[in-house]
Amino acid sequence: MSYDPSKSTWYNDQIEYLFNSEIYEYDLQDAGYSLIKEYHLLPEEDIQRLSYLEKVERIIAIGKLQRDRSGLSRQLSDLFTEIRRLFIEENNLSDDRILSVKKDAFFTIGKCSTTTFGQLTFVIKNKYSSYLRFPDISNIELYYSDQTLDIKGIGEVGQSRHRLYLLEFLKKVMKLIEAKNPTVKHYLRTFIDDYKGDRLEEGYYIEFNNRSQILDPLANYRYLLIPLIQVTVKEIEL
Repeated sequence: MSYDPSKSTWYNDQIEYLFNSEIYEYDLQDAGYSLIKEYHLLPEEDIQRLSYLEKVERIIAIGKLQRDRSGLSRQLSDLFTEIRRLFIEENNLSDDRILSVKKDAFFTIGKCSTTTFGQLTFVIKNKYSSYLRFPDISNIELYYSDQTLDIKGIGEVGQSRHRLYLLEFLKKVMKLIEAKNPTVKHYLRTFIDDYKGDRLEEGYYIEFNNRSQILDPLANYRYLLIPLIQVTVKEIEL
């Protein structure tokens, strides 16, 4: 299914993983304020007032303005659609180069040449070398580079619960796959045996999803560990 810029969130369902690739995260800098300023959505004195605020304060203020000023929220939504369309068209981005879209952010395979549109600028927020998506867990995405693992689809509280457990495990597996290291075979086999034998710390059994609240060993086994094994088998001859 091809990407339609009116969709503020999108996953490329044709790509579940990539290793040893150049993956860029492009974010629209100061998105809401930049759109308001570029398209003169507010009186000049209000735009000036917003410019004096710190970024977090400005985001809060714009949220309140969308609540209080009729039509502003709709205008911004339409303009987010337009700037996503411009970004795609000016960079000739076909679907096979887009991993996912998050409102004002694009995750692309390869670098984009056109990133400025008037006062609107897409900046490179991150660069990654590998990607892994779990479609059966609300499309949770893992972006890996140089022993750093970023998660999309699980909030900070959930990530903190997994940080010393499944996130460390996933980081190590992605590093080994990226390096085509055959020891991943032994590492995965040992981990799975210990997991099934209930010999790991409790933190490994917390549900790996956007809730990350209850212990759910079976769900993690079915929807995270089994897909991970399948990816590893495809990438490395076991």
